Amino acid sequence: MFEYVVACVVALGIGIVAAVIGLGGGFFYVPTLTTLFNLDVRTAMGTSLAVMIFSSFSASFWYRRQGKILYKVALILMPPAILFSVIGSIITRYVDARILVVIFSCVLILVSLEMLVPSFRFLTEIRYGPSFVLSATVPSQQTQPVTRVPYSHLLFWGAVGGLVSGITGTSGGAIFVPALATIGVPVHYAVATSMFTIIATSIAGTISHAALGQISLPFVIVYGIGAALGASLGAVVATRTNDIQVRRIFGVLLFIMALLMIWEQVL
Repeated sequence: MFEYVVACVVALGIGIVAAVIGLGGGFFYVPTLTTLFNLDVRTAMGTSLAVMIFSSFSASFWYRRQGKILYKVALILMPPAILFSVIGSIITRYVDARILVVIFSCVLILVSLEMLVPSFRFLTEIRYGPSFVLSATVPSQQTQPVTRVPYSHLLFWGAVGGLVSGITGTSGGAIFVPALATIGVPVHYAVATSMFTIIATSIAGTISHAALGQISLPFVIVYGIGAALGASLGAVVATRTNDIQVRRIFGVLLFIMALLMIWEQVL
């Protein structure tokens, strides 16, 4: 019982941070499940995806009330994200987990540098084919940024985010948020839209991992409760941070988690 109480508290803290930066929490759920509660990596990945259903629903509820979810963007991201999330989940059954961790950690480091160093670019803009105009008011600035969003950009990075989600048991938010920011979507809107998109990828990945027997139901429940509460608090906290602060927090946490994943699961 004490272990489950600790797990709930840990998930609460992760849920707060995850909702603020739009990651869903998988980068933190997987390492804590493996190091603190001794779940094997694949089971931790499946459990993490199931937990993110709770946290992404909770955060999206509050972001919807704040009017920050870009539904058209999310609905374009979802189909490729769902498809490749399933593919990624299947890949984990046949590829050494350590190889996956190394590849993914390298991607995390590159993404973190993009968020921390304005001149560095890793997630490039893909501007082929048709596009649509997107506008969103930034409350802290009282402005109406307008950007043209190519469908190809959303489809490509949606697929990449889904693949990352399925392979690593995370949310894909590490790809969704910077990919949206790259084409001019305000960071707060990118975070909120990412959390909404994560609902679909988490459900798809969870079903795939469950079919492979890679889920711990007790930890899904206790982590889910803590994550849902934390995500609600995080969505409120996010309104008090500006775009630059969110980008810095996002970048630093991604870099730290990449190093931790390599240290704990590879070395």
